[in-house]
Amino acid sequence: MKKLIFAALFASAGILSGAQSASASVILGAVGVTSNDMGTAAGSTDNIINQTGLSLGYTSGVTDFDTYIATHPTNNSTNGWAGLSGPVLGDMVFDLGGTFDLVAFSLWTQSNVNAINAFQLLVDGGLVGSFNAAIGVGPNIAAQVFTFAQTSGQFVTLRVNSNHGGNNVNIGEVAFAAAVPEPTVALLVGLGLLGLAATRRRNV
Repeated sequence: MKKLIFAALFASAGILSGAQSASASVILGAVGVTSNDMGTAAGSTDNIINQTGLSLGYTSGVTDFDTYIATHPTNNSTNGWAGLSGPVLGDMVFDLGGTFDLVAFSLWTQSNVNAINAFQLLVDGGLVGSFNAAIGVGPNIAAQVFTFAQTSGQFVTLRVNSNHGGNNVNIGEVAFAAAVPEPTVALLVGLGLLGLAATRRRNV
């Protein structure tokens, strides 16, 4: 029996060692958003987090992020939000409703020069990256995905630094990706040992 247990330990470690550091990710929708000093000229900030313009919906915290994006969900260009004229630039703060290990940001822009261009992302106040978004090709606009080093937090600030030359800033829809770690080797080996122990009791 001891030989069997050690064999199971080494086999499990060999099979699972590559998966120990691997992770999947789920898509997250914000539960609230404020536009701060940018204000609202048209639409609603709710439009960019409520999935109303998406061609395919998702279940926040459940739907696999990569699988969802691979289906090429689009956002209708008539659905979204527009800030005040100027253009007025500034921060949008998204509340995720809890603390998550974030790894990516998904953005559906608009199909005109008002579309968001240069922006930064901050998680709980810490900068995670600076990015540029392209003008979307409408009327059904594809997602642009921006990845960054895994960062834990609840509040994501989208700092808008420019658009593509229009009078205000337009955004269609946003979503986030949170890492979901795979079970560790220790956990899975422990479960395997429990199974071996149960088998041994049955054979006694």
